[in-house]
Amino acid sequence: MSLVKKSLAKAVSSVPTSTEKQAPTAAATATQANAPANNTEQNEYPFFAAAIESDLAQLKTFADISDKATYKSEALERQDYLTYINQYRLSGQNHHNKVLAWVFIWLVDLKRWDAVMDLLPLMIEQKQPLPTVFNTKHWAAFVIDQLYDDANYYLAESHQQGLYDIGFILHRLIYVVKNQDWAGLEVVGGKLYAIAAKVNKAQLNLGNALYFAEMAQSINDKAGVKTLLKELQKMIKPAEPEQQTAN
Repeated sequence: MSLVKKSLAKAVSSVPTSTEKQAPTAAATATQANAPANNTEQNEYPFFAAAIESDLAQLKTFADISDKATYKSEALERQDYLTYINQYRLSGQNHHNKVLAWVFIWLVDLKRWDAVMDLLPLMIEQKQPLPTVFNTKHWAAFVIDQLYDDANYYLAESHQQGLYDIGFILHRLIYVVKNQDWAGLEVVGGKLYAIAAKVNKAQLNLGNALYFAEMAQSINDKAGVKTLLKELQKMIKPAEPEQQTAN
């Protein structure tokens, strides 16, 4: 049992069993008005919110990034945050959820991309607010920035397995944001499609690479793909007459 569940069980066991009805206080009424509607969610959320605040405070005591990563990974298990978030998703609840926000950020930090892609549509749909310590207000932009850095590393190192893995995640991300209005986010949108084009070119997926490069250019004229576009067009077009002759 997680530490949060133990605290919750202790709190439940300490509740008086008296059935005497009492009039709700004004403070209690106000709290209930702003609390999640689902009873289970309403009971559990304060405990998980307190746990995440405690973990965030503890993280500030670490200077080394690897130590922070280890702590986050262990906290996800120790506090059973992922089980709580899965229950939150299944409950259909929709409220500003700091536990969800920070766990999502930790998953990005830990590069657990499958879990990130599973949760990203929920973050966008519910318009969950990013913590104010981050410059962006958009979850897709936050994820794109992180994936961009990883993809550039794999490109520089010609790391084929890394490129394969990151390419798959980029495809999933592009599917999630396929209806995104990039107005005001042109730089971010251009980055996404530009890096997807470069990764696909490195894997010789030239058709996809050309499409993504064209998308990057259409979103942001300064996406830095003009030379890439010319290269891809030259690589693809000479093959067309040969294919026609073969047919």
